[in-house]
Amino acid sequence: MKKKRTVAKFIIIACLCAVLAFLTMFSFHLAGNSQDYDFVGFARAINFGVEYRGGTALTYKVVENTKSSNLQKAISNNATRIEYLLDNKGYESNVYQDGNNIVVELFDEYSPVGIEEMINAEVNFSIKKEQSDTAEAVVSSKDVSNAYATKSGSQNVIVIEFTSEGSTKYQTLLDGTGYFYIGNNSPFSIDLSNSNPNYVGIVVKNWETAKDYASQIMSSKFDLEFNNIDTTTYSAQDAQKNVIVMLALVIGLFVLISVLLIAMFKTLGLIGSFAMFIGLLLQILLVQAVPEHVFIFTGAALYASLLAMAIGALAVYSIFAKMHKEYKLGKILNASVKFGYQKSWKMIIDIFVLLLVPTVMGYFFGTYVVKQFAMAFMCGLAIYAFVALVLVKFFAKWLTYISFKNTHYGFKREAHVDELK
Repeated sequence: MKKKRTVAKFIIIACLCAVLAFLTMFSFHLAGNSQDYDFVGFARAINFGVEYRGGTALTYKVVENTKSSNLQKAISNNATRIEYLLDNKGYESNVYQDGNNIVVELFDEYSPVGIEEMINAEVNFSIKKEQSDTAEAVVSSKDVSNAYATKSGSQNVIVIEFTSEGSTKYQTLLDGTGYFYIGNNSPFSIDLSNSNPNYVGIVVKNWETAKDYASQIMSSKFDLEFNNIDTTTYSAQDAQKNVIVMLALVIGLFVLISVLLIAMFKTLGLIGSFAMFIGLLLQILLVQAVPEHVFIFTGAALYASLLAMAIGALAVYSIFAKMHKEYKLGKILNASVKFGYQKSWKMIIDIFVLLLVPTVMGYFFGTYVVKQFAMAFMCGLAIYAFVALVLVKFFAKWLTYISFKNTHYGFKREAHVDELK
């Protein structure tokens, strides 16, 4: 009876994997009651970088004519401002900071004309007593110490903090209405009668608008100019070749892992390969679920994913090797599987945690490339830890209900070792 139930479990899981594999690879049209939808396969829904989608990558180096002591923060705020600027103009883009450079990735067929002028366009911020373009600014960008977007309950708020000198100037506005000029946006007025003299919070309707305004205010604080130092174009053919190489590497590594596991552990290795296949599907599912503003799948992310898969395979191998060792020492097959897993799972957890700690630090403190590598690696480690610690445990246990012969596991006794009862 146990054998029949176990076979049924494997069949159900195999069917679910087939459905997930179909949803991962294929796209199709869905008809709805009110409107139609196009389902994009999970693999195609991954936020791919320009090398896999085609487009142009433009690198701009900062001309250090700023008196700011925090150049990195200045560049970061300008990168945010540029991305919002391009998005508002209808361009699909990815903008990030790379050291003292800003990289602009454009996924459109044609790059915008005059992008350098857009990037270097002057950004202004001021607070005035009168709504007039010619009126004198009471507070300007040099009087701002920090500006950021935050949420207060359901409200989207821009918080503008002032320097000590700026606070003194701002206090002269607290007896009436202040007019805020941010970039090229239309000025808006706020009653400042009950405002704090050291900062002001501005409620806006949209979270994206709050981040956009905050980035413009900070960009106006720094006097930065950018020059183009490199332009790389990825044609549709280049992107297709890169996708083919990516698929070849992923499939090649998976096939290599499967061949080695099956060659060493026979049917048990086949079960391990099945668990690794589930891990690969779950890895794709998890990566495509990460928001675009957090993660872009680049070449570095590909290598991180492959590395995570290789580490997962080593974890599966170490569990099987421990099981084999227990069998060599004389334990029966069921006991070998049970105690082999028990003696290996703590070591596997230690290894995954040891790898996870520097990866998390790399994501929060590393460069853009390091962040993409770290995010893909964290996703891979999470999935293959689940594969090794959960799926392998249950699959190996279930296998003992179906197959009782050690030859199906590739296990052999040590010489002169009797089976333990």
